[in-house]
Amino acid sequence: MLNAKDSIQHSTFNIQHSTFTMPLTLRLSLTYLLLTLVGLLLLGAGFVTLAGGYLSGQRAQSLDAQAEIYAALIGELADSPQALQGLAAGGVGRELLPAGTAARLFSTGGALLSGEPALGPFPSRPALALVRPALPLPASQAADRSYTARAVTSGGQTIGVVELSRSSAEDQRLLSSLRALTIQAALAAGAVMALASLLVARSIASPILRQSRRAERLSHEFDTGPRQSGPPQRDEIGRLAASLDALESGLRAYTARIGELEQSRTRFYRSVSHDLRTPLTAISGTLENLIDSAPAEQQPALATLDAEARRLARLVDDLLRPPDDGRMLLSRRAQVHLAPLADEICALLAGRAHRAGVALRCLADDALSVSGDRDRLKQALLNLLDNALRATPPGGSVALTVARADGQAQISVADSGPGIPAALRAQIWERGVRGDSPGSSGLGLAIVREIVIAHGGEAYLDADHRPGARIVIELPLGRAEEPIP
Repeated sequence: MLNAKDSIQHSTFNIQHSTFTMPLTLRLSLTYLLLTLVGLLLLGAGFVTLAGGYLSGQRAQSLDAQAEIYAALIGELADSPQALQGLAAGGVGRELLPAGTAARLFSTGGALLSGEPALGPFPSRPALALVRPALPLPASQAADRSYTARAVTSGGQTIGVVELSRSSAEDQRLLSSLRALTIQAALAAGAVMALASLLVARSIASPILRQSRRAERLSHEFDTGPRQSGPPQRDEIGRLAASLDALESGLRAYTARIGELEQSRTRFYRSVSHDLRTPLTAISGTLENLIDSAPAEQQPALATLDAEARRLARLVDDLLRPPDDGRMLLSRRAQVHLAPLADEICALLAGRAHRAGVALRCLADDALSVSGDRDRLKQALLNLLDNALRATPPGGSVALTVARADGQAQISVADSGPGIPAALRAQIWERGVRGDSPGSSGLGLAIVREIVIAHGGEAYLDADHRPGARIVIELPLGRAEEPIP
C-alpha cells in the first residue's frame, strides 16, 4: 500500500507524463492552426490600423484645405473685427462647406461669434493656439470629431479665427466593419487550415511512425534479454525513442559478440574501398578533361576510360585474392618505362589540377625503366598525386619528377602545401593515420609503401624539403632485355 509521499510522487509523474502524451499529429495540427489564426489576425489588425491612419489623414487634409478656403473667403469679405461679427451673424459661406462639416467663428479674444452651440462655448485646441484670450480658456473638443483652425486676416492683421470640424463616426463604423470582416476571414481560413494542417501533420508523423515500427521490428531480431518496461507511449516521437533505445541495446549486444570479426572485415573492406577509389579518380579526371575541352573527336578519351576500367577490374581481382603471408602480389611483372607512365598520370589529373588552381608539372627521364607491375606503380603514383593535390591550396604547384639517382630510379612528388606536421611524420606510413587534407582515409601512403616494398624499393619523406611536402620513391632499375609494355 502506498504511503502519502509515494502517492503524491506517483500522481505528479502521471500528470507530467500525460502532458507529453498528446499525439504528434494533433500537436502539429494545433500548432499550424494557431500560427495561421495569429498570422491572419495580426495581418488584419495591421490592415485596419493602416486603414484608420489613412482615413484620419484624408479627413485632416480635407479639413485643412476647406479651412484655408473658408478663412480666405471670410478675410476677403470682412476688413475688421466688427465686419467679421456682421458676417458671422449671417452665416456667410456655410453653404460652400461639405455636408457634415461644422464651422465656428471666434474673435481674436476667443469669444464664439457663430456656430453650433452643441459643440461648446470655447474654441477647440487647434483654435486656442490661434486666439489670444484675456484669461486661460478650456478647450471645447469632442473625442469623436476632427478639428482644424485657420486665422482670418485682413490687411495683414488677424481679425478672427475660423474652426472646422467633422465627425469621425462614419470612419469608425467602416473600421468596425473591417475588424468584423477580418475576424470572419480568419475563422473561415482557420476552418480550411484545420483540415490542411491535419493532412500535413499526418504526412509528417506517418514516416516517423513507420520508422518507429521498423525500429521495433529490428529490435526484436536481437536477443537483448529482459527489457525494462516503462509507461505506454502514445506520442509518435516517444514510441520512436523507445524503439530506438531497444534497438540500440540490441545492436550493442550484437556488436559485442562479433567485435573481433567485425574489425577484420572493416580493415579488409577499407582496403578494398580505397583501392577502388584510385582508378575511379583516374576515370573522373578523364571525364573532367572531356567536359572542359569538349573535343570533336572523343575516341582518345573513351580509350582512356576503357583502359582504366580494365585496370580497376585487375586491381579488384588482386585485392580479393590476398596472399597468405600478407605481402602484396605482383602478378603482372614486366619492364615498365617510367616516362610514359608519368606523362599518362599527369594527363589524367591535369583537368582536376587546373580546376583547383594548382600548377601540375611532370619532369621525366625518358631512358629509365623498372621491372614491376605497371598497374601497381600507377596506383602508387596516383595516390601520391591525389594527396598532393588535396593538400595544395589554389595558386600552389605539384611536381612529379622521374630521374636517376645513385644507380636507381627516383620518383618524387613535391607540393607547395602546408606540409606534414612533425608529429605525424613518423606515422604517415601506417594504416589509419590521417592528415589534415579533407577526404583522407589514412590508407594511401600505407598502400604506396607496400607497393614500393613489393618492387624491392624504398619510400620515404624528404624532411628537408620546404615549403610543402616531398615524397620520394626509389626503385631498382630494370634489365634492358626485358620487353617494355
